[in-house]
Amino acid sequence: MPAPATDQKFQRRKEERPSEIMAAGLKIFAEKGFAATKLEEVAEAAGVSKATIYLYFDSKTDLFTAIARDIATPRLDGIEKLLDAYEGSSADLLDFVMAKLKDITTGTALPSLAKIILAESANFPEIREFYRDHIILRGAANLSRVIERGIERGEFRNCNVNAAVQEIIFPILMNTLARNIFGELPLFGPDGFFTAHAEFVARGLAADKEA
Repeated sequence: MPAPATDQKFQRRKEERPSEIMAAGLKIFAEKGFAATKLEEVAEAAGVSKATIYLYFDSKTDLFTAIARDIATPRLDGIEKLLDAYEGSSADLLDFVMAKLKDITTGTALPSLAKIILAESANFPEIREFYRDHIILRGAANLSRVIERGIERGEFRNCNVNAAVQEIIFPILMNTLARNIFGELPLFGPDGFFTAHAEFVARGLAADKEA
């Protein structure tokens, strides 16, 4: 016998609560930072009680890391699946990964969370370590795979892979932070930046200096 419509509606509502709490938490974290955010405010914004938050998240730190994981994990999973199956050129693969990095830094709220970590990591090392281990280092490992693949296939010049990864990531981080701190000024426009940055990276890695 099917469940009554009211019971089904309640079940759907219950299943949606974690995402609703995370959406409310993201908004308040972005506005106030980590230290100043109170779970009472998140509960009010989500339309639930503070006790309800604890049904799904153990602490404010757990909520913050769940938000970061929810944004980053599907995108990083997608990159890794492509790396496992891709058969084309390493240059095209690198272009794809760079485009995904642009998507992450312009089309998601991760930059706002990164700014919070930059400002408050000294007092809250647990959020810094989560972001480092589950997002920054995972993304760096993906880039390392692309570069190592290109070197092995003779498509990229032999280089210090760890240094090359930093040279790719750090300008992206600085552009992202600049846009979050100073606003969407033409000087920091992501379209022009990513186009130029991808060209610099491609030329720097190319086995043929004239590529």
